Amino acid sequence: PFDMAFLHRHAERIGAPFDHPVIDTVLLSAVVFGQSASHTLDDICLRLNVVIPPDQRHTALGDTLATAQVFLKMLQMAEAKGLTTFEALLVELKRHKRLLQDLNTTS
Repeated sequence: PFDMAFLHRHAERIGAPFDHPVIDTVLLSAVVFGQSASHTLDDICLRLNVVIPPDQRHTALGDTLATAQVFLKMLQMAEAKGLTTFEALLVELKRHKRLLQDLNTTS
């Protein structure tokens, strides 16, 4: 939600509205690991053996690179669960939306 709010807040200034569907790594983590697991970036990285150098944690670049790595790994895991289309994944993500506000609705 923080990242999406940032994109929406600056969309007009940068001339690039962002109104595309969103796959949030927290919700994707809930899909592949279950809702009761912890879904922080640190915990997901630990689970998937993704290392963020300590001096890069909580930096835009370090967190982005780690998020990209865990996203790709979790996407493969979701595919192994039979979620092979973007639409099917969005439907499954909505089942876990109570973890976050739904990022795919406009309000």
